[in-house]
Amino acid sequence: MELGYLLSDHGMVLSYEEGKITQRPLNKITDFENLLIIKDIGFKNYSIKINSNDIFSFNSSLTCDNKAVDDIFIELKYVDQNIFFLNINDEYLSIFPDNSVHTVKQPITWEKFRVLSEIELKKIIYLSQNSLLINGDLYDFTSSSTDYMRFGKLCIPFDDIFSGINEKITEFTFFVEDFPFFARVINPLFVYVVFGKGDIISQFEISIKSLIRFGNYEGDILIATDNKKEINDICEHYGFRNIIFLESTAVDRLDFVGIRLRILSSDAVKLHSPIFYLDADVMIVNDVNRIIKKTSEFDKISAQLENYPFFNNKLKHNISVGSTLYNESPFEIDDVNGFNGGVLFVPSGEKFQNVFEIAYIMLVKYTQKNGRESIPFYEQSVLNYVLYKSNKFSAQPISNITELSCEDLKEDVIFVHYFPAGGERTIHMKNDFEKFEHNLM
Repeated sequence: MELGYLLSDHGMVLSYEEGKITQRPLNKITDFENLLIIKDIGFKNYSIKINSNDIFSFNSSLTCDNKAVDDIFIELKYVDQNIFFLNINDEYLSIFPDNSVHTVKQPITWEKFRVLSEIELKKIIYLSQNSLLINGDLYDFTSSSTDYMRFGKLCIPFDDIFSGINEKITEFTFFVEDFPFFARVINPLFVYVVFGKGDIISQFEISIKSLIRFGNYEGDILIATDNKKEINDICEHYGFRNIIFLESTAVDRLDFVGIRLRILSSDAVKLHSPIFYLDADVMIVNDVNRIIKKTSEFDKISAQLENYPFFNNKLKHNISVGSTLYNESPFEIDDVNGFNGGVLFVPSGEKFQNVFEIAYIMLVKYTQKNGRESIPFYEQSVLNYVLYKSNKFSAQPISNITELSCEDLKEDVIFVHYFPAGGERTIHMKNDFEKFEHNLM
Protein backbone atom coordinates (compact mmCIF):
# COMPACT_ATOMS: atom_id res chain seq x y z
CA MET A 1 0.00 0.00 0.00
CA GLU A 2 1.64 3.21 -1.22
CA LEU A 3 -0.64 5.65 0.61
CA GLY A 4 -4.28 5.99 1.47
CA TYR A 5 -6.92 8.26 2.94
CA LEU A 6 -8.53 7.42 6.27
CA LEU A 7 -12.27 6.87 6.56
CA SER A 8 -13.45 6.66 10.18
CA ASP A 9 -16.12 4.34 11.53
CA HIS A 10 -18.42 7.37 11.53
CA GLY A 11 -18.08 7.41 7.75
CA MET A 12 -16.07 10.62 7.56
CA VAL A 13 -12.60 11.38 6.22
CA LEU A 14 -9.81 12.51 8.53
CA SER A 15 -8.53 16.00 7.82
CA TYR A 16 -6.49 18.71 9.50
CA GLU A 17 -8.34 21.96 10.16
CA GLU A 18 -7.64 24.88 12.48
CA GLY A 19 -4.66 23.17 14.05
CA LYS A 20 -6.26 19.85 14.90
CA ILE A 21 -7.23 16.53 13.37
CA THR A 22 -10.95 16.35 12.66
CA GLN A 23 -13.41 14.64 10.29
CA ARG A 24 -14.97 15.89 7.09
CA PRO A 25 -18.29 14.44 5.83
CA LEU A 26 -18.03 12.72 2.45
CA ASN A 27 -20.70 14.87 0.82
CA LYS A 28 -18.98 18.09 1.97
CA ILE A 29 -15.56 17.37 0.44
CA THR A 30 -14.84 19.64 -2.51
CA ASP A 31 -11.07 19.18 -2.67
CA PHE A 32 -8.37 17.01 -1.10
CA GLU A 33 -6.55 19.91 0.53
CA ASN A 34 -5.65 19.11 4.15
CA LEU A 35 -7.03 15.58 4.05
CA LEU A 36 -4.84 13.18 6.00
CA ILE A 37 -3.00 10.35 4.30
CA ILE A 38 -1.27 7.35 5.78
CA LYS A 39 1.93 6.54 3.95
CA ASP A 40 3.81 3.26 3.82
CA ILE A 41 7.45 4.01 4.70
CA GLY A 42 8.47 0.35 4.52
CA PHE A 43 9.20 -2.49 6.96
CA LYS A 44 5.49 -2.57 7.98
CA ASN A 45 5.67 0.96 9.34
CA TYR A 46 3.56 3.98 8.43
CA SER A 47 3.36 7.71 9.08
CA ILE A 48 0.46 10.18 8.87
CA LYS A 49 0.81 13.30 6.76
CA ILE A 50 -1.34 16.08 5.38
CA ASN A 51 -2.14 15.61 1.72
CA SER A 52 -0.74 19.04 0.85
CA ASN A 53 2.54 18.37 2.68
CA ASP A 54 4.55 15.55 1.16
CA ILE A 55 7.64 16.03 3.37
CA PHE A 56 6.83 16.32 7.07
CA SER A 57 4.45 14.26 9.19
CA PHE A 58 2.67 14.37 12.56
CA ASN A 59 4.49 13.72 15.79
CA SER A 60 3.61 10.82 18.08
CA SER A 61 0.94 12.77 19.99
CA LEU A 62 -0.59 13.97 16.68
CA THR A 63 -0.46 17.58 17.82
CA CYS A 64 2.15 18.84 15.36
CA ASP A 65 1.82 18.51 11.61
CA ASN A 66 5.37 19.33 10.54
CA LYS A 67 7.66 17.10 12.61
CA ALA A 68 11.10 17.26 11.02
CA VAL A 69 12.09 13.76 12.16
CA ASP A 70 9.45 11.20 13.08
CA ASP A 71 9.52 10.24 16.76
CA ILE A 72 7.33 7.18 16.19
CA PHE A 73 6.09 5.05 13.34
CA ILE A 74 2.52 3.77 13.21
CA GLU A 75 1.58 0.12 12.99
CA LEU A 76 -1.53 -1.05 11.16
CA LYS A 77 -3.41 -3.79 12.98
CA TYR A 78 -5.42 -5.79 10.45
CA VAL A 79 -9.18 -6.00 11.14
CA ASP A 80 -10.67 -6.92 7.79
CA GLN A 81 -9.99 -6.23 4.13
CA ASN A 82 -8.64 -2.64 3.98
CA ILE A 83 -9.87 -1.98 7.55
CA PHE A 84 -7.31 -1.42 10.30
CA PHE A 85 -6.64 -0.19 13.80
CA LEU A 86 -3.85 2.42 13.98
CA ASN A 87 -1.43 1.54 16.77
CA ILE A 88 0.58 4.47 18.14
CA ASN A 89 2.83 3.99 21.20
CA ASP A 90 0.96 0.80 22.09
CA GLU A 91 -2.36 2.63 22.07
CA TYR A 92 -5.00 2.96 19.36
CA LEU A 93 -6.13 6.06 17.53
CA SER A 94 -9.80 6.73 18.26
CA ILE A 95 -12.18 9.25 16.72
CA PHE A 96 -15.05 10.22 19.01
CA PRO A 97 -18.48 11.29 17.69
CA ASP A 98 -17.70 14.91 18.62
CA ASN A 99 -14.74 14.70 16.17
CA SER A 100 -12.15 14.82 18.95
CA VAL A 101 -9.08 12.59 18.59
CA HIS A 102 -7.84 10.33 21.37
CA THR A 103 -5.79 7.22 21.89
CA VAL A 104 -7.20 4.31 23.89
CA LYS A 105 -5.78 1.11 25.31
CA GLN A 106 -8.22 -1.32 23.70
CA PRO A 107 -9.76 -0.93 20.22
CA ILE A 108 -13.47 -1.65 19.73
CA THR A 109 -15.42 0.35 17.12
CA TRP A 110 -14.40 4.00 16.98
CA GLU A 111 -10.85 2.83 16.39
CA LYS A 112 -11.61 1.25 13.01
CA PHE A 113 -10.44 2.99 9.85
CA ARG A 114 -10.82 2.05 6.20
CA VAL A 115 -7.81 2.94 4.09
CA LEU A 116 -8.95 4.29 0.71
CA SER A 117 -7.01 4.89 -2.48
CA GLU A 118 -7.51 8.24 -4.19
CA ILE A 119 -9.69 6.59 -6.87
CA GLU A 120 -11.85 4.91 -4.22
CA LEU A 121 -12.26 8.12 -2.24
CA LYS A 122 -13.22 10.12 -5.32
CA LYS A 123 -15.80 7.49 -6.22
CA ILE A 124 -17.58 7.49 -2.86
CA ILE A 125 -17.47 11.29 -2.60
CA TYR A 126 -19.16 11.43 -6.01
CA LEU A 127 -21.80 8.91 -4.92
CA SER A 128 -22.45 10.76 -1.66
CA GLN A 129 -23.08 14.04 -3.47
CA ASN A 130 -25.69 12.67 -5.89
CA SER A 131 -28.87 10.61 -5.88
CA LEU A 132 -29.15 6.95 -6.88
CA LEU A 133 -31.92 5.55 -9.06
CA ILE A 134 -32.66 1.98 -7.93
CA ASN A 135 -35.72 0.01 -9.05
CA GLY A 136 -37.40 3.22 -10.20
CA ASP A 137 -36.93 5.04 -6.86
CA LEU A 138 -34.50 7.83 -5.96
CA TYR A 139 -32.28 7.52 -2.88
CA ASP A 140 -30.06 10.19 -1.30
CA PHE A 141 -26.93 9.51 0.73
CA THR A 142 -27.58 9.52 4.48
CA SER A 143 -24.55 8.04 6.26
CA SER A 144 -21.56 5.75 6.07
CA SER A 145 -19.33 3.51 8.15
CA THR A 146 -16.11 1.70 7.32
CA ASP A 147 -18.18 -1.14 5.83
CA TYR A 148 -20.97 0.45 3.81
CA MET A 149 -22.69 3.56 2.48
CA ARG A 150 -26.33 4.06 3.43
CA PHE A 151 -28.79 5.54 0.93
CA GLY A 152 -32.13 5.82 2.67
CA LYS A 153 -33.05 2.30 3.79
CA LEU A 154 -30.40 0.66 1.60
CA CYS A 155 -26.95 -0.32 2.89
CA ILE A 156 -24.49 -0.71 0.02
CA PRO A 157 -21.24 -2.50 0.96
CA PHE A 158 -17.93 -0.93 -0.03
CA ASP A 159 -16.83 -4.34 -1.27
CA ASP A 160 -19.61 -4.15 -3.88
CA ILE A 161 -18.91 -0.50 -4.80
CA PHE A 162 -15.21 -1.25 -5.37
CA SER A 163 -15.80 -4.61 -7.04
CA GLY A 164 -14.13 -5.29 -10.37
CA ILE A 165 -17.55 -5.66 -12.00
CA ASN A 166 -18.21 -1.98 -11.28
CA GLU A 167 -15.74 -0.26 -13.55
CA LYS A 168 -18.22 2.48 -14.48
CA ILE A 169 -18.65 5.35 -12.05
CA THR A 170 -22.18 6.43 -12.95
CA GLU A 171 -23.78 3.01 -12.56
CA PHE A 172 -22.97 -0.05 -10.50
CA THR A 173 -24.32 -3.32 -9.11
CA PHE A 174 -24.64 -4.29 -5.46
CA PHE A 175 -26.11 -7.28 -3.66
CA VAL A 176 -28.73 -7.58 -0.96
CA GLU A 177 -29.04 -11.11 0.47
CA ASP A 178 -27.46 -12.64 -2.63
CA PHE A 179 -29.73 -10.78 -5.09
CA PRO A 180 -28.29 -8.13 -7.44
CA PHE A 181 -29.60 -4.58 -7.52
CA PHE A 182 -28.67 -2.05 -10.20
CA ALA A 183 -27.98 1.57 -9.29
CA ARG A 184 -27.62 4.56 -11.59
CA VAL A 185 -26.25 7.89 -10.38
CA ILE A 186 -28.52 10.85 -11.03
CA ASN A 187 -26.32 13.90 -11.61
CA PRO A 188 -28.12 15.98 -14.27
CA LEU A 189 -26.52 18.47 -16.64
CA PHE A 190 -27.92 20.96 -19.14
CA VAL A 191 -25.58 21.92 -21.99
CA TYR A 192 -25.68 25.06 -24.16
CA VAL A 193 -23.47 26.37 -26.95
CA VAL A 194 -23.53 30.16 -27.30
CA PHE A 195 -21.19 31.73 -29.85
CA GLY A 196 -21.31 35.34 -30.97
CA LYS A 197 -23.64 38.17 -30.02
CA GLY A 198 -27.04 39.55 -30.95
CA ASP A 199 -30.09 37.28 -31.22
CA ILE A 200 -28.42 34.17 -29.88
CA ILE A 201 -27.58 35.99 -26.63
CA SER A 202 -31.19 37.17 -26.32
CA GLN A 203 -32.49 33.66 -27.01
CA PHE A 204 -30.09 32.13 -24.50
CA GLU A 205 -31.17 34.61 -21.84
CA ILE A 206 -34.83 33.67 -22.31
CA SER A 207 -33.97 29.97 -22.34
CA ILE A 208 -31.87 30.05 -19.18
CA LYS A 209 -34.44 32.23 -17.44
CA SER A 210 -37.19 29.76 -18.34
CA LEU A 211 -35.08 26.86 -17.08
CA ILE A 212 -35.14 28.51 -13.65
CA ARG A 213 -38.59 30.07 -13.68
CA PHE A 214 -40.65 27.31 -15.28
CA GLY A 215 -38.22 24.40 -15.16
CA ASN A 216 -37.35 24.78 -11.44
CA TYR A 217 -33.84 23.53 -12.22
CA GLU A 218 -31.00 24.03 -9.72
CA GLY A 219 -28.39 21.56 -11.02
CA ASP A 220 -25.26 21.96 -13.15
CA ILE A 221 -25.13 23.79 -16.47
CA LEU A 222 -22.26 23.57 -18.98
CA ILE A 223 -21.88 26.42 -21.46
CA ALA A 224 -19.46 26.49 -24.38
CA THR A 225 -18.92 30.07 -25.50
CA ASP A 226 -16.55 32.65 -26.88
CA ASN A 227 -18.30 35.32 -24.82
CA LYS A 228 -17.84 34.17 -21.23
CA LYS A 229 -18.21 37.52 -19.47
CA GLU A 230 -21.59 38.42 -20.95
CA ILE A 231 -22.94 34.87 -20.54
CA ASN A 232 -21.67 34.71 -16.96
CA ASP A 233 -23.31 38.06 -16.17
CA ILE A 234 -26.64 36.71 -17.43
CA CYS A 235 -26.33 33.53 -15.36
CA GLU A 236 -25.41 35.44 -12.21
CA HIS A 237 -28.27 37.88 -12.76
CA TYR A 238 -30.78 35.02 -12.66
CA GLY A 239 -29.12 33.29 -9.73
CA PHE A 240 -27.37 30.40 -11.44
CA ARG A 241 -24.17 29.42 -9.65
CA ASN A 242 -23.46 25.86 -10.82
CA ILE A 243 -21.96 26.89 -14.15
CA ILE A 244 -19.19 25.03 -15.97
CA PHE A 245 -17.65 27.18 -18.72
CA LEU A 246 -15.81 25.83 -21.75
CA GLU A 247 -14.21 28.74 -23.59
CA SER A 248 -13.66 28.11 -27.28
CA THR A 249 -13.08 29.90 -30.57
CA ALA A 250 -15.50 29.53 -33.47
CA VAL A 251 -15.04 31.04 -36.93
CA ASP A 252 -17.56 29.24 -39.14
CA ARG A 253 -20.85 27.36 -39.05
CA LEU A 254 -19.12 24.00 -38.59
CA ASP A 255 -17.51 25.35 -35.40
CA PHE A 256 -20.78 26.82 -34.16
CA VAL A 257 -22.72 23.57 -34.28
CA GLY A 258 -20.08 20.83 -34.44
CA ILE A 259 -18.72 21.67 -31.01
CA ARG A 260 -21.58 19.80 -29.35
CA LEU A 261 -20.08 16.52 -30.57
CA ARG A 262 -16.76 17.40 -29.00
CA ILE A 263 -18.42 18.38 -25.72
CA LEU A 264 -20.52 15.22 -25.49
CA SER A 265 -17.48 13.05 -26.22
CA SER A 266 -15.36 14.75 -23.55
CA ASP A 267 -14.63 14.08 -19.90
CA ALA A 268 -16.34 17.39 -19.10
CA VAL A 269 -19.70 15.57 -19.16
CA LYS A 270 -18.54 12.05 -18.30
CA LEU A 271 -19.81 12.00 -14.71
CA HIS A 272 -23.24 13.45 -15.50
CA SER A 273 -26.47 11.58 -16.07
CA PRO A 274 -28.83 12.42 -17.58
CA ILE A 275 -27.65 15.16 -19.97
CA PHE A 276 -29.86 17.54 -21.94
CA TYR A 277 -28.30 19.53 -24.77
CA LEU A 278 -30.45 22.54 -25.77
CA ASP A 279 -30.12 25.00 -28.61
CA ALA A 280 -30.38 28.59 -27.41
CA ASP A 281 -33.80 28.92 -29.09
CA VAL A 282 -35.41 26.35 -26.78
CA MET A 283 -37.72 27.48 -24.00
CA ILE A 284 -38.54 25.31 -20.99
CA VAL A 285 -42.24 25.41 -20.11
CA ASN A 286 -42.62 22.79 -17.35
CA ASP A 287 -40.80 21.40 -14.32
CA VAL A 288 -37.77 19.45 -15.59
CA ASN A 289 -37.29 17.56 -12.33
CA ARG A 290 -40.25 15.33 -13.06
CA ILE A 291 -38.57 14.03 -16.21
CA ILE A 292 -35.03 13.71 -14.87
CA LYS A 293 -35.83 10.49 -13.03
CA LYS A 294 -38.11 9.19 -15.78
CA THR A 295 -35.66 9.81 -18.62
CA SER A 296 -32.80 8.28 -16.65
CA GLU A 297 -34.44 4.89 -17.07
CA PHE A 298 -33.94 5.06 -20.85
CA ASP A 299 -30.89 3.46 -22.42
CA LYS A 300 -30.71 5.24 -25.78
CA ILE A 301 -29.96 8.75 -26.95
CA SER A 302 -33.11 10.65 -27.86
CA ALA A 303 -34.11 13.69 -29.88
CA GLN A 304 -37.24 15.03 -31.58
CA LEU A 305 -38.22 13.24 -34.77
CA GLU A 306 -38.72 15.51 -37.77
CA ASN A 307 -42.28 14.73 -38.76
CA TYR A 308 -43.49 17.89 -40.46
CA PRO A 309 -46.40 17.90 -42.96
CA PHE A 310 -45.54 18.41 -46.64
CA PHE A 311 -41.89 17.42 -46.15
CA ASN A 312 -40.06 14.17 -46.71
CA ASN A 313 -38.33 13.78 -43.32
CA LYS A 314 -36.75 10.39 -43.99
CA LEU A 315 -33.14 9.61 -43.16
CA LYS A 316 -32.68 8.09 -46.61
CA HIS A 317 -34.08 11.07 -48.52
CA ASN A 318 -33.72 14.34 -46.61
CA ILE A 319 -30.34 16.09 -46.53
CA SER A 320 -31.20 17.80 -43.22
CA VAL A 321 -31.16 14.45 -41.42
CA GLY A 322 -28.26 12.69 -43.11
CA SER A 323 -29.36 11.43 -46.54
CA THR A 324 -26.10 12.73 -48.08
CA LEU A 325 -24.08 10.44 -45.83
CA TYR A 326 -26.53 7.56 -45.99
CA ASN A 327 -26.54 7.48 -49.80
CA GLU A 328 -22.77 7.57 -49.89
CA SER A 329 -22.46 4.62 -47.48
CA PRO A 330 -25.87 2.98 -46.86
CA PHE A 331 -26.72 0.45 -44.19
CA GLU A 332 -29.75 -1.73 -43.53
CA ILE A 333 -32.54 0.25 -41.86
CA ASP A 334 -36.27 0.84 -42.32
CA ASP A 335 -37.44 4.03 -43.98
CA VAL A 336 -37.32 5.97 -40.71
CA ASN A 337 -37.74 9.67 -40.01
CA GLY A 338 -34.62 11.55 -39.06
CA PHE A 339 -34.37 13.73 -35.97
CA ASN A 340 -33.58 17.33 -35.11
CA GLY A 341 -30.53 17.89 -32.90
CA GLY A 342 -31.80 21.03 -31.14
CA VAL A 343 -32.97 19.09 -28.07
CA LEU A 344 -30.76 16.11 -27.37
CA PHE A 345 -31.09 13.70 -24.45
CA VAL A 346 -28.18 11.49 -23.31
CA PRO A 347 -28.88 9.04 -20.43
CA SER A 348 -25.23 8.94 -19.32
CA GLY A 349 -22.15 10.87 -20.38
CA GLU A 350 -19.91 7.98 -19.37
CA LYS A 351 -21.92 5.30 -21.15
CA PHE A 352 -22.32 7.17 -24.45
CA GLN A 353 -18.99 8.98 -24.60
CA ASN A 354 -17.65 6.64 -27.27
CA VAL A 355 -20.52 7.07 -29.73
CA PHE A 356 -20.11 10.86 -29.67
CA GLU A 357 -16.37 10.45 -30.12
CA ILE A 358 -17.07 8.31 -33.20
CA ALA A 359 -19.43 11.00 -34.54
CA TYR A 360 -16.85 13.71 -33.91
CA ILE A 361 -14.06 11.77 -35.64
CA MET A 362 -16.34 11.14 -38.63
CA LEU A 363 -17.23 14.85 -38.83
CA VAL A 364 -13.55 15.87 -38.82
CA LYS A 365 -12.37 13.17 -41.25
CA TYR A 366 -15.18 13.82 -43.74
CA THR A 367 -14.88 17.62 -43.72
CA GLN A 368 -11.07 17.52 -43.91
CA LYS A 369 -11.38 15.42 -47.05
CA ASN A 370 -14.39 17.13 -48.68
CA GLY A 371 -14.42 20.63 -47.22
CA ARG A 372 -15.95 22.22 -44.13
CA GLU A 373 -19.21 22.95 -45.97
CA SER A 374 -19.51 19.47 -47.47
CA ILE A 375 -22.09 18.02 -45.05
CA PRO A 376 -25.55 19.61 -45.21
CA PHE A 377 -26.72 20.49 -41.71
CA TYR A 378 -23.28 19.55 -40.39
CA GLU A 379 -23.33 17.63 -37.09
CA GLN A 380 -27.08 16.91 -37.28
CA SER A 381 -26.49 14.80 -40.38
CA VAL A 382 -23.57 13.02 -38.72
CA LEU A 383 -25.56 12.33 -35.55
CA ASN A 384 -28.46 10.87 -37.52
CA TYR A 385 -26.11 8.64 -39.48
CA VAL A 386 -24.02 7.43 -36.53
CA LEU A 387 -26.82 7.00 -33.97
CA TYR A 388 -29.11 5.12 -36.35
CA LYS A 389 -26.29 2.95 -37.69
CA SER A 390 -25.10 2.07 -34.18
CA ASN A 391 -28.68 1.49 -32.95
CA LYS A 392 -28.19 4.04 -30.18
CA PHE A 393 -31.21 6.25 -31.01
CA SER A 394 -34.79 6.28 -29.77
CA ALA A 395 -37.54 8.80 -30.46
CA GLN A 396 -38.60 8.40 -26.84
CA PRO A 397 -38.71 10.28 -24.57
CA ILE A 398 -37.83 13.58 -26.29
CA SER A 399 -40.38 13.45 -29.12
CA ASN A 400 -43.15 13.22 -26.54
CA ILE A 401 -42.04 16.23 -24.51
CA THR A 402 -40.89 18.63 -27.27
CA GLU A 403 -42.99 20.82 -29.56
CA LEU A 404 -42.30 23.50 -32.11
CA SER A 405 -44.88 26.05 -30.99
CA CYS A 406 -46.48 27.18 -27.75
CA GLU A 407 -49.92 27.03 -29.34
CA ASP A 408 -52.04 24.15 -28.01
CA LEU A 409 -49.26 22.66 -25.90
CA LYS A 410 -49.82 19.13 -24.66
CA GLU A 411 -49.84 18.84 -20.88
CA ASP A 412 -46.58 16.90 -20.65
CA VAL A 413 -44.51 19.13 -22.95
CA ILE A 414 -41.25 20.35 -21.39
CA PHE A 415 -39.33 21.93 -24.30
CA VAL A 416 -40.51 24.30 -27.04
CA HIS A 417 -38.08 24.64 -29.95
CA TYR A 418 -38.46 27.85 -31.97
CA PHE A 419 -36.29 27.08 -34.98
CA PRO A 420 -39.20 27.17 -37.51
CA ALA A 421 -39.80 30.81 -36.59
CA GLY A 422 -36.68 31.94 -38.48
CA GLY A 423 -35.55 35.47 -37.76
CA GLU A 424 -38.62 36.12 -35.61
CA ARG A 425 -37.83 33.42 -33.09
CA THR A 426 -36.49 35.83 -30.46
CA ILE A 427 -39.71 37.85 -30.58
CA HIS A 428 -41.83 34.68 -30.34
CA MET A 429 -39.79 33.43 -27.39
CA LYS A 430 -40.06 36.74 -25.56
CA ASN A 431 -43.83 36.98 -26.09
CA ASP A 432 -44.44 33.39 -25.03
CA PHE A 433 -42.26 33.81 -21.94
CA GLU A 434 -44.32 36.82 -20.87
CA LYS A 435 -47.55 34.82 -21.37
CA PHE A 436 -46.27 31.96 -19.23
CA GLU A 437 -45.03 34.40 -16.59
CA HIS A 438 -48.44 36.08 -16.50
CA ASN A 439 -50.20 32.71 -16.11
CA LEU A 440 -48.08 31.92 -13.03
CA MET A 441 -49.16 35.11 -11.24
